[in-house]
Amino acid sequence: MLNYPHLTHGLAYEWRRIRQQCIRLLFLKMVSRIISLGLWFTLLPLILVFHLVGYRRVTVFTERIGHLALEPDCLLKEQTLGGIPKHRWFILAPPNRVANRHLLNYWKPLIRVYEGRLACFILASMSRWVLMRHDISRYILAAHKAQAAYRIYAQWGDRPPVLVLTPKDQEWGQHALRELGIPKGAWFVCVHVRESGFSPIDEELHAHRNGTIETTIPSMQEITRRGGWVVRIGDPSMKPLPVLPSVIDYAHHPMKCERLDIILCAKSRFILGNTSGITLVGTVFGVPCALANVIPVSTLWFNSSDISIPKLLWSERLGRYLRFDEIMDTRVSEYRYATLYLKAGIRVDENSAEDIRSLVTEMIDRLEGSFDENHSDVELLLRFCLLTRKKNNASDSTARVAATFLRKYSSLLRTPD
Repeated sequence: MLNYPHLTHGLAYEWRRIRQQCIRLLFLKMVSRIISLGLWFTLLPLILVFHLVGYRRVTVFTERIGHLALEPDCLLKEQTLGGIPKHRWFILAPPNRVANRHLLNYWKPLIRVYEGRLACFILASMSRWVLMRHDISRYILAAHKAQAAYRIYAQWGDRPPVLVLTPKDQEWGQHALRELGIPKGAWFVCVHVRESGFSPIDEELHAHRNGTIETTIPSMQEITRRGGWVVRIGDPSMKPLPVLPSVIDYAHHPMKCERLDIILCAKSRFILGNTSGITLVGTVFGVPCALANVIPVSTLWFNSSDISIPKLLWSERLGRYLRFDEIMDTRVSEYRYATLYLKAGIRVDENSAEDIRSLVTEMIDRLEGSFDENHSDVELLLRFCLLTRKKNNASDSTARVAATFLRKYSSLLRTPD
């Protein structure tokens, strides 16, 4: 069954983007597609041979760092677990279409990567349809069914991560951390809050995922109070942080670079993030994640050490927050576009500074083995997970919603008698 709300809104967005582009660019794209189609027919005998001997293009969305992190990771883990046969995998990474080249370098010893513009065009043409193509959209973009990434991560369990920092990056990173001002032996937490400047071209679709950096300041202060440092990651379009003790606004730091982006995520004690791709860099390096402002509400994270709290949804019609069963029993649980919430009369509310601070406190306590989880906490989590499984989005996830959040909002887990 087609996902009509998402389809119609996606098409409307694409039409607006096309209208913003010049005629010349549209013409060049059309010519490129015609040439690509011609190549496919011309090279079809060769394509068949390459397909039979096992060449498969992995359809990684290299322009977004979250996809560049999670999708190859899932592929390699699934292959190791025996879920898919081994093939001669390759990724296309043409110039100006890679979110982070240093992260890409980590995949090169494991998956063949083509970066030349001409080679990418020819190979994309050859694998434009079923032959020589391995579609991995099911990992995190499946519609109306479980995202396969959760199952793969659950099966992977406590095995070591596929990616570990190279000795060169370990050594270089130690010097870089000292230059940033982090003392030798000190632990730190990367903090990321998605803002509107990240991707203006599709901001109208994803505005509901944004947050404000101010709401994380009490959490930063909690981290530093307990002896850690904070590194705010992101991009220079973000709102600058005020000067805070033991807090580094790396998003605006002169040392910011792609190499250090990856090293910081990989060496962080945990990452305080949201449903934005940079957090997944920590995930593939085995770093625990504490996620605030998670949306869609049915979303969980991937490792058993991860905890999260969803955004709250206020119904203008009912004049109250929607209960979790009211969300999970409808398509609202899967809304990925901001306009869908607006048209449904739903206000997406950011987590409060208090709730995010409680999330961070719980994460630190869990890592230190001092968090007091009682029988009621387990029951609340089970009730939430059972509701989530109705839509199957994260049905196989081994991650959890923060116990402190479920305690506070337990009324949203109750159903009418």
